[in-house]
Amino acid sequence: MSGRNNALVALVAAVVTAAGVALATPVPVLTLSDGTTEFVRALDHAEPLQYSYRQSIYQVTVVEELAREGNALRIQRVRSSDIRSVAADTELVIRITPAGEQTLSTSRWGMVLKPEFGETVIRVRAQDRPWLLAVLAGAR
Repeated sequence: MSGRNNALVALVAAVVTAAGVALATPVPVLTLSDGTTEFVRALDHAEPLQYSYRQSIYQVTVVEELAREGNALRIQRVRSSDIRSVAADTELVIRITPAGEQTLSTSRWGMVLKPEFGETVIRVRAQDRPWLLAVLAGAR
């Protein structure tokens, strides 16, 4: 009987350990935060991200196609009828404008920024987070 109990204890320990490892395994996400509110969405390492907005000085729509490189976002292509400046960094710093025409999207999800954050400044970062925390934060 004790051999049976030992086997059961070993099985339970293995299941708990495997579940713990699975829940703590880092997964790639994109975080959007204004310092108070944070949204987390799935963003695989090879998955393209598109950021579109109306440029405030020239009043033209700009579409930036970004790629994740580790924990950085790099602009791969920009489309607009009037491009005068382009910048890239390890994060996007976005001032959400009163017109609110700024969006982020992948093939799996899209987000219009103004309804979620209001008129503020947000930071958008590519990160890896433990699977459980990413799911609880809304990465899908």
